[in-house]
Amino acid sequence: MASTSALAAAQDSQAPSPIALPAWQAPTASPDRFSFPLPPSPRTRWNVPGPPRKYYDEWLPSLFERTLAIEDWGDGKAQLRWIFTGPSGGFTVEAGGGKARLLTRYYDSPGLAKVPPVPARPARHPEGIWEEITVEYTGDLKAITVTADHRLTLRVLLNGKEAIVSRAALEVNRHQLAFNGQGSVRGALLSPDPASTTVTVDPGASFQQMLGWGGTTTPPAFAELSPEGVREWWRIMAEYNLLLHREYPIGALLNREMTNWDNPADASPHYYGDNFPNCETTNFDYIRKVRRLGGEAIFEFWELPPWARTRDASGKLTEAPEIDQYVRAMIGYCKTCREKTGHAPEIVGVQNEVTQSGENWRKMTLALRRGLDAAGFTATRIHMHNSPFSTGGTAAGKAFRQDPAVWKDIDYGASNLYDYQDFFHDPDGYDARLAQLREATAGKPFFAVELCVNNSAFQSRAYRIALAMGQLYHKVLTQLDACGVMYCWTLLNIVQPSYGWTRTLFVPDPEHGLRPAASSHQARVFGAYSRRIRAGMKRVKAESSHPHLLVTAFRGAAGESTLVLLNRATTAQKVTIQWPGANFRYVETADVQHENTVAAAAGMTVTVAPGAIVTLSNVALGQAPADLARG
Repeated sequence: MASTSALAAAQDSQAPSPIALPAWQAPTASPDRFSFPLPPSPRTRWNVPGPPRKYYDEWLPSLFERTLAIEDWGDGKAQLRWIFTGPSGGFTVEAGGGKARLLTRYYDSPGLAKVPPVPARPARHPEGIWEEITVEYTGDLKAITVTADHRLTLRVLLNGKEAIVSRAALEVNRHQLAFNGQGSVRGALLSPDPASTTVTVDPGASFQQMLGWGGTTTPPAFAELSPEGVREWWRIMAEYNLLLHREYPIGALLNREMTNWDNPADASPHYYGDNFPNCETTNFDYIRKVRRLGGEAIFEFWELPPWARTRDASGKLTEAPEIDQYVRAMIGYCKTCREKTGHAPEIVGVQNEVTQSGENWRKMTLALRRGLDAAGFTATRIHMHNSPFSTGGTAAGKAFRQDPAVWKDIDYGASNLYDYQDFFHDPDGYDARLAQLREATAGKPFFAVELCVNNSAFQSRAYRIALAMGQLYHKVLTQLDACGVMYCWTLLNIVQPSYGWTRTLFVPDPEHGLRPAASSHQARVFGAYSRRIRAGMKRVKAESSHPHLLVTAFRGAAGESTLVLLNRATTAQKVTIQWPGANFRYVETADVQHENTVAAAAGMTVTVAPGAIVTLSNVALGQAPADLARG
């Protein structure tokens, strides 16, 4: 057995070597200076612990880069503590004396007081340590840089050399500087200068025509709204242009007579924690009102009714469809929808997420098209099976197009894209999968049927999580040529708030009269695209001179123009727009501080803050008819 000293020596030999710091030259302009120690405070009670601090009065953007340039460390025994705080937690960067440490903490719940490990906690607020990283360095420390970037990554650089990397997706908005130790330290805070960027739009090079935006509004959630909430909901629906209503209908409980599509008592609690019944039923009156806004209905099953599924040799129910009964159920919905709303669903899907064999998919498609036509639903279009992941969508696309007759009956390629969450820390790494999916569904307009964040690691209301999804919307529009984009839920009733933060755009708010409220920042990021890119507009070619300014442009037949600028850089961008014939009336901002804030456009230049999305357009927001808005 090795001795304690031998084990300690072995551990020391495996410890990372200290980081050798490169030379660093500070810029000459250093307007925001600091010098520690500061004069002592005369207060002896209710004072912040430790020596007086330097407070920075800026509100940080969601993405940022800041540098402390150190001019003098005094006798070398001092330490700086750079403290960043936000609505849910914060982090502290400590540096000096040959060591640097990143300490990440959450402080938004009393429950954190008992979360292990339990070091000494603050006396006046709950706090839990999420992560602690320490590194050693050699050399003269002259610069400490902190960046929060579009990859949901926090980086600490010493003299410009990366020293600490964290994947804490915390939102921080304020920062301050504290001094520890003996001696003195002097320096300045540096912020990067804005970049000058040019965006060029070629309206003559056009791509897909938009079908629209939307998602699923669940009947139990809509039923929870107060009369004032209903009026507010129709205003939101029109303004945010959420006019593609996707049905998540009854499946396992559908009776053979198909008379209980819209029975509220048959609603089921979904898998969201300890939820109440929140889905798997229909509200045909709601669909009728969506159509009054100019919307469309999309229907498909997830779980098929048991009587529409086959059994194996042992009598066990399988996922495979009984084709005739499957078609009967699909036609049954279309007939009931037409009877109760005056119109059949505009689009039906083959089946949501459940993987069938390629043979079954092909049989389902051919039989569904025949059944629709025979029942008089010749105008109802079909989107292919939508897999949970892009890789499954690629495999399904290949399976559907294996038979030309089947592919002819498919009107839209489709897939959900939940595997994008595996690339939150490398969004552009997802591009290869999107290219494969586009190739597998080539020749058909693409429908992004269901998008949201369902990975518990990212179940956060942080704007940075929403901005990660914003990058996906850009990619879906420009790389998949998507004609339709739908968030998973538009309105969902939840009892555990964290599910609402990322699964849905809005929730019924019991603390404000059961009105619809944005569940997090997801609604404003989705709205940066949906609100002013209307059905019928076509995407046109747009290019940016900066790799981190993502640009998307759409043009309508009557001169409607919308340009979306997403700045995923850590610096602001002064953008000059070159779009012949465009005449913008509105400039709309979505970021951590602005919820789709609208101002008058002023020419063809605009500044886009780090992490912000700026939409320029001459398209007016949608409005609900007065009688519909009254509920």
